[in-house]
Amino acid sequence: LAPYDLASRLSYALWAGPPDSNLMQAAESGQLLEEEILRAQILRMLASPRSREFTNRFLDAWLNLRDLGNMPPVRKDTWAYYAEDLPTSMKQEAREFFRHLIKTDGPVTRLIDSDYTFVDKKLAKLYNLPEKDTLRLKDGFKKIALKDKRRGGVLGMAAVLTVSANGVETSPITRGVFVSENILGVIPPPPPDEVPLIEPDTRGATSVRDRIEKHRASETCAECHRKIDPLGFSLETFDQIGRWRDHYPRPKKKSPKHKIDSSGEMPSGETYANFIEFKKILLTTRTDPFVRHLISKVLTHATGRHMEPLDHFQIAEIQSRVAQNNNGLRTLITESLLSQIFRSR
Repeated sequence: LAPYDLASRLSYALWAGPPDSNLMQAAESGQLLEEEILRAQILRMLASPRSREFTNRFLDAWLNLRDLGNMPPVRKDTWAYYAEDLPTSMKQEAREFFRHLIKTDGPVTRLIDSDYTFVDKKLAKLYNLPEKDTLRLKDGFKKIALKDKRRGGVLGMAAVLTVSANGVETSPITRGVFVSENILGVIPPPPPDEVPLIEPDTRGATSVRDRIEKHRASETCAECHRKIDPLGFSLETFDQIGRWRDHYPRPKKKSPKHKIDSSGEMPSGETYANFIEFKKILLTTRTDPFVRHLISKVLTHATGRHMEPLDHFQIAEIQSRVAQNNNGLRTLITESLLSQIFRSR
């Protein structure tokens, strides 16, 4: 890209608007094509309040937060969702957390698991955190330490848990697909065209897991569900708006309670007993694909095109440089925007 084209692409990627005078001067002098000058401009722009546009738009695309509210939950079961405008607070938690990682260059692994988050009084109440009794509405969002290991990371955030549900009930399949696509960067293949749609026999199933197991008994369904379902079972302890639960809701008052089984076995043979152990598996054995996918998503957002197989070599180089700096999020964004992928047509 020529200097003015590069300035424009950089400004719209990070600020969603035209370049300022500082960036234009760097373009006019031609110095913007020098790596150190470009790096300095990227860091300056990320530190600016205008970079909130990048955070908001990127999270809307990466975590599908733009869809939050498209399938609102049943009002009688989740009145606070409407009365307290929870979708706004849900989105803001993810944005505050992401911006904090950029500001501190915190490791991207904290997006998988973290011992802190940002909540206001509404979310503290939704999460049943001790801060619900001390925070005031006018306090806005505060960084809090999480003693409860069930929350840390984006998969424990109400925004993600709500957008990965259908508003009425949760599904390990739906949430498993979300984790596969948005966290690990693996898009499950669609059913083969020659295979007709078959409704498996799920009679006699007494729980969600039973129904899924019977569904997987069908040979045409088993292969894909073997990879998808374990990614979603751990999230079943969160309801359709992200509240913690130990039992499924009763369809009728006199119906028996069904305890939620949030254990699972990955296709690789790794097993987990609950959501906390599931996150440990992601951290210990899935960090590399997660970082690689996050780099691809940043580049897709910044260039306006999907990454192709030919780009994988440069993405691997970016990942190597990011790893040398503790997988910092600010480093990841900076190195992505310094790459030839971003600087080329």
